[in-house]
Amino acid sequence: MPKSDWLTTRVVCENLGISDKHLWKLREEGLLKEGKHWRNIARPQAARPTYRWNLTAIEQALEIPAEFRG
Repeated sequence: MPKSDWLTTRVVCENLGISDKHLWKLREEGLLKEGKHWRNIARPQAARPTYRWNLTAIEQALEIPAEFRG
């Protein structure tokens, strides 16, 4: 298990056994919240974002049945 709480997309996807597209879908659908499950670590002037993900928080969010997710 990685030491940092905030991991790259690749590492999180490998640990969860999902594709990066599935991870993005969870974020876009609102299941994964900014600041809790993901954050953008890119500089403000960067051309594109650089995301880091909190694997533990994502695992906890995925344990909640869909009908109880808010």
